Amino acid sequence: MVKGLYTAYTGMINEQHRMDVLTNNLANANTNGYKKEGATAQSFKDQLALKIKDITDAPFTARGLGIINPGVKIGEGYVDWSEGPMKETHNAFDVAIGGRGFFAIDYTNKAINIERDTAGVQDIMYTRDGNFTLTNEGVLVTQDGDPVLSAQGNEIQINPNLPVEINTLGQIIQNGQVAGQIGLFDFEANVRKDGYITYDTLEHYGENFFIPTDEAQEIDATGSIYAGFLEQSNVSVVDEMVQMIAVQRNYDTNQRMITTIDGTLDIAVNQLGRLS
Repeated sequence: MVKGLYTAYTGMINEQHRMDVLTNNLANANTNGYKKEGATAQSFKDQLALKIKDITDAPFTARGLGIINPGVKIGEGYVDWSEGPMKETHNAFDVAIGGRGFFAIDYTNKAINIERDTAGVQDIMYTRDGNFTLTNEGVLVTQDGDPVLSAQGNEIQINPNLPVEINTLGQIIQNGQVAGQIGLFDFEANVRKDGYITYDTLEHYGENFFIPTDEAQEIDATGSIYAGFLEQSNVSVVDEMVQMIAVQRNYDTNQRMITTIDGTLDIAVNQLGRLS
């Protein structure tokens, strides 16, 4: 009985975790460059039940009774790196990446949050969100004011009073001259036979930023930059809603199992031993 309670409990915890991941994906369905996350589940290692201190067996000998599987545990999370659809904006400073690559941002932590307990910390972060703008001084920045970096890792500064064209190499053209270039960066990844890519050395930060780990190896980016477009989130709202319904049903099933076992325990404790 108790084993059943524990199995159902672990199932509820796992489904709750899956629900948290799904709701986070739905919350970022309209976030530019967002890559949806997923959750996996693993089974606890089977345990062998032993019968001990039984005088019917040889002294001090444990006899196996059978295999116990104590339920499920939360597995590793993963990121779906598939490319999101592109949306045309006709904005000169909106850029999207076709193929592999990331923009580099000189990110400054604006306030204390759950991931950082110190405001003002700077890091180089990477993103697929190309929703950029130009300051009055001519510095290319994100919507939060963080500078976009060139291929050399420097801020990009151009004349804010001249018209701009951006080609597929990320070069910013003004008066027929290259005034700057948006950097495009990439890292080693695992590529399956079907072309699916996984970056095991990039950690998700916030909504659509990624931080390379110490094991990350930078390589030449092969993607192209398209001006006047933005890469949308790769979250399918319909798929996430269908999964949410399945998760809710699985959670309810485990909950009913606990209720059933609780009722059986109540009968065993309070009724079977009662004298008539």
